[in-house]
Amino acid sequence: MGSRHYFRVRRTLVAVGGTYDDVEFGPILEDRLYHIARFGVEDETTAPSTDVRCYVKGHGYEHWLNEENSPAAGVLYWDVDGTFLVMGESLVARFTGADPADVLELYVEGWWEELGGPGRGAPGRGIAAEEEVGA
Repeated sequence: MGSRHYFRVRRTLVAVGGTYDDVEFGPILEDRLYHIARFGVEDETTAPSTDVRCYVKGHGYEHWLNEENSPAAGVLYWDVDGTFLVMGESLVARFTGADPADVLELYVEGWWEELGGPGRGAPGRGIAAEEEVGA
C-alpha cells in the first residue's frame, strides 16, 4: 500500500425531476483504493417526495449503503460509517421525487492510495488527480 492522498469533493446536479436523479462520485479509473471516511447528501431547494438512497455501483448491481426517508429540504444528512471504492466503482446518491431544478449535492471526504505494483498494470488517469486537497 502507498501513502495517503486526502481529498474532499462536492458533486452537484440540477434535478430534471421525474422518478429519480443520481449524483455520482466516480467511477474510479485507476488501480486505487478509495477510503470514503464520510459522505453527505442534501437537496438544497425542496424536500424530495420520498427518499434519498446511497449505494456503490460498478459490478452489475446496486450495493445499498443507507437510506433517508422523507428528508427535509436544506438539511445535510451525513453517513459517517464510511465505505470504500475500487477501480470501476462509483458512490451514488439517488434522490427520488426531487422537483425539476432542485440543486442536489453529494459531499465526499476521505483518502486514496495506490494499489498498483509489479504485475498490477500501469496506472491511468484517476478521478481525484485534479481534486486532491492541499496539492
